[in-house]
Amino acid sequence: MMNVASESAGSNRRWLTLVAMTGSLSMIMLDSTIIGVALPHIQSSLEMDATTRAWSVNGYLVALASWVALGGRLGDRIGRVAAFRIGMIGFVAASVACALAPTGWAFVAARVAQGLFAATMQPASAAIVIDSFPAQQRGRAMATYAGISLLFLAGGPLIGGALVEYASWQWCFWLNIPISILSLSLTVALRLRVARGAARRTDWLSALLLCCGIPTLIVGLQEIGLRGIHTAESVLPTLMGAVMLTVFVCRQLCLSEPLIDLRLLRDRGLLGDALVLFLLQAINVGQAIYGSMFLQTVLDFTPLQAGLGSLPLLVPVLIVVHFAGRLYDKRGPRLPLLIGLSFATLGAIIEAAGVYLLSYPTLAVGMFFFGTGCGFAMSPANADALGRVSPQQRGEASGIVQTMRQVGATTGVAAMVIAMHLIPENPSESGELSPMAFALGFSVHIVLAATALICGWFLIHPAVQPSTATT
Repeated sequence: MMNVASESAGSNRRWLTLVAMTGSLSMIMLDSTIIGVALPHIQSSLEMDATTRAWSVNGYLVALASWVALGGRLGDRIGRVAAFRIGMIGFVAASVACALAPTGWAFVAARVAQGLFAATMQPASAAIVIDSFPAQQRGRAMATYAGISLLFLAGGPLIGGALVEYASWQWCFWLNIPISILSLSLTVALRLRVARGAARRTDWLSALLLCCGIPTLIVGLQEIGLRGIHTAESVLPTLMGAVMLTVFVCRQLCLSEPLIDLRLLRDRGLLGDALVLFLLQAINVGQAIYGSMFLQTVLDFTPLQAGLGSLPLLVPVLIVVHFAGRLYDKRGPRLPLLIGLSFATLGAIIEAAGVYLLSYPTLAVGMFFFGTGCGFAMSPANADALGRVSPQQRGEASGIVQTMRQVGATTGVAAMVIAMHLIPENPSESGELSPMAFALGFSVHIVLAATALICGWFLIHPAVQPSTATT
């Protein structure tokens, strides 16, 4: 009887830990996409020009992408629970700064701070979840962790639309306060203790290359979209960023104690998981931001209607995510991933057709298929990536995977900007985009989804089963 009670208490503790960690990731994902439906009102309120508007979206994503791998290392060094708490407190403070920002560039600066603190807590939270559950339960745990946060990623436009319609755009950021209080309170009440990762020397040159290379590259890509490829403002940053990141990768492969152990990606399955998450995140964030803008500026939806228009994406995620977790626990990562990526590719094709035809019903069908695909693919990819390494390396593996996700998000937004400005009628001082511009932007998603399917097919095999993964 005592053993049964002890086991039950341990199970409750694990799931409460999951609630705390899910709250943090949900905030991060929500703030990636909630801005899409609120952006027209933020732009008007803070008198933003086209450049400031673009950086209010990508500043957060670039900071998150640049720092998230270092955030994983920080968690390994100071403890994952400490890193989680520091990141959570800083994220909420930056959210308050967003809500109170007096100017457009002050808002952008607060968004950058949000991204830095989000990158500190995100790798720690994923590693805490993996450390808290036995191998045979990780599929369901990560399905809940990634699936609920995916709901917030996709549901950002719906939540933002309701807040903008009935309150104000500032409430998109005040919302983070109660979520953070709940998560932090649970970490204190549970007295969380998890294993530290292997602390190693920090190579500051590598840190400089990474933290400068990603933003510089994204600046260049964004300028290509806004100004064209024939200007120095676009070409030079793109080349400089690409060179810095190339040097960074080469340096990591040569150092005995690299900043980020990219040699982990020699595991084909881990590489495949990272690429799949990179590509799906690029679609998710681009779709949530520019899909909301399309519904409002082209189809004349109100903010709330634009938010409700995202429901066909949300509902299938809610339905299938737990089936994906159970399927992962029974069959490993390959089957749910390939099912999900097939649905995602079909959904991207239908969505692009709906945008081209200016047909919301067609777009909604595509969103349903794409949401089903994400529900099946993303949590198994995340769980499989962390299950392929030892417990001491999970913080770093999480940092690598989350870097790929966030670089995917910001690259996806930049790719859509480039595609949407390919035709001369698009650019204007007000930043208005034509229906054809949105159609070109959504066509990018077809290429990304098909590439993810190819990566999943050739790279991800059931070499590591959840029941036999290192614990």
